[in-house]
Amino acid sequence: METKNEGMVALNGASPAMLVHPGSILGEELKARNLRQKDFADATGLQATHLSALIHGVRNFTPEIATKIESGLPEIPAAFWMKLQAQYNLDRSRNSRGSRYVEGYLPKASPRPMVLRDIASEKGYRGSVRLTLTIPEADLDLSETLFRRLGWKYELD
Repeated sequence: METKNEGMVALNGASPAMLVHPGSILGEELKARNLRQKDFADATGLQATHLSALIHGVRNFTPEIATKIESGLPEIPAAFWMKLQAQYNLDRSRNSRGSRYVEGYLPKASPRPMVLRDIASEKGYRGSVRLTLTIPEADLDLSETLFRRLGWKYELD
């Protein structure tokens, strides 16, 4: 299921301080549905050890695995898992290079992009920062799971 990106804002080049492997999101989804890993593995044709390694971030999503997961969770398309894996790989690469900057943000009199916490500090924010994100409706449940896992507070408008 493809969604339009209208109204979505991307912080190009920004990578999160804490990486979340898509397998951990799958694990949270199975837990929320009260599905045992072994039962889910049997239903989707995955080996239980392979599924466990995926959930623990030892293995990565491939198109074959994503389609098998889609067969067990048909409301979550395989493309979603592949996009999460691609984003995780990109963030991991950026973090390994030490890049945690927002590209394109150059405040006046600053010769380099600023770290996100510096932007918040410059604006006088202390403790936490409130961001407004537009998330496709189809991804809302998984986004809520991710926010809870990261310990972020969220509100729906």
